[in-house]
Amino acid sequence: MIKFNLDKKVGLNFYDQIKGQLVSAIYCGKIEEGDRLPSIRELAEDLDVNYKTIRKVYLRLAHEKYIEIVKGSGAFLQKRSGKNTYEQMRRRAIYKLLGEVSQKAENLGLSPQKFVRLLEGYSSGANLRKLHLAVIDHEEEAFIFSRELKLRLGADVSPVSLSQIQGNGAAGLLKNSDYLLTTSWHMEEVNEVAERYGKTVVEIKPSHQIYTEILSAARDRNVAIVIQDEHTMHASWEIFMNIYYPSTEKKFWIAPIHREDLVEKIIQEADLIFVSPMCWDEMRKRTPTEKELKTYDNFISQETIDHLKELQLLG
Repeated sequence: MIKFNLDKKVGLNFYDQIKGQLVSAIYCGKIEEGDRLPSIRELAEDLDVNYKTIRKVYLRLAHEKYIEIVKGSGAFLQKRSGKNTYEQMRRRAIYKLLGEVSQKAENLGLSPQKFVRLLEGYSSGANLRKLHLAVIDHEEEAFIFSRELKLRLGADVSPVSLSQIQGNGAAGLLKNSDYLLTTSWHMEEVNEVAERYGKTVVEIKPSHQIYTEILSAARDRNVAIVIQDEHTMHASWEIFMNIYYPSTEKKFWIAPIHREDLVEKIIQEADLIFVSPMCWDEMRKRTPTEKELKTYDNFISQETIDHLKELQLLG
């Protein structure tokens, strides 16, 4: 079964994404000659895409001789022979790709040797610049973001609380950092600090997957979020109170872990509890084993991670 990855943010519509991923699966041997593809209706339902979009993809692939649509039986990958086997098509596609990429690299002023070194660094993560970062936010968020950046980038990351930058408690860390990172909520005050130390600020954009999953669960379950610090509540409270309550009658809580009354109510009544990593050990001890708890390792968007990787590779 092919796993599709559809993204609304990229510059391709769903038709082009699905067609491209099917052709790629054919070239890579994930679909073999004679294999039956999912029906149009099955694939449309599985991907939550309009039926007509999948039908258009299948008709195009049939026109291009990739698949054969047999009425009453389904769509099958066509058998090929002679000079047009899928292996030969794959070789030609790879050769064409190498030519196109090499030409683009040359147009950007990259020698073949430098391009190969950059590609190796991009693919393997080897020989990348070691970034020294300072994450400035409320204490809980600074800790969580810093831990994640260390894991995902291998960077040297220091969490700095907003209270520290109001004095000179973190002057040494800020001076020795390549970049200062914060969320949009604190950009103005961090920009002032960045100017003082001659640093560039990188915005940490949150991963929308977390909000999407919580909102999806909240449609038919009682859901809670338990955090360490009340200051961390501002973004979550605004998002969930404005989006969540108009769409459901289920119960929903956001509570700091020191609010014993609320946490006890959550433990008793919530069907699913999302827990900050800083609260995980305590909540796991206090909560019955049959109660579902969930935490996250990735709070930062892939867009932000990619930008930092770009700085590691080329900055």
